[in-house]
Amino acid sequence: MMENKDCIFCKIAKGEIPSYKIYEDKNFIAFLDIFPNTRGMTLLIPKQHYDSYVFDMPDDVYKEFLLTAKKIGKLIDEKINVTRTAMVTEGMGVNHAHIKLYPLHGIGKDFKAIIPEGNKYFEKYEGYLSTILGPKANDEDLNNVRNLFKEK
Repeated sequence: MMENKDCIFCKIAKGEIPSYKIYEDKNFIAFLDIFPNTRGMTLLIPKQHYDSYVFDMPDDVYKEFLLTAKKIGKLIDEKINVTRTAMVTEGMGVNHAHIKLYPLHGIGKDFKAIIPEGNKYFEKYEGYLSTILGPKANDEDLNNVRNLFKEK
């Protein structure tokens, strides 16, 4: 198994550092974040060390990772008593592939759009992600970005 001896998540996977484990199979471990911003926030990691940029993972491992995240998300829904769990793969705190799972407390069973007030636009990464919408983009900027995808 590939590992990084200095990686805190590799140490958790090997049992060298204790964790509040809620799930484990032969390839993955899910454990409660010890610095949660909401009750039940969970981290899912592969036991094998992969760089935190999950889009570079081998396809077969990535697929299994996402299917395991789905399983853990449903487990969180049931055990924490929420109707939805959000998933983020930001990967900037620890350089070991991980998925952050956030129970969405306080929403009902029926879908209802929740749109916070205000907006925020990021010129650069500030150490966190936000789903708050930014200001309306102008058509010229949107076309310029779209055209990047047309270039060869």
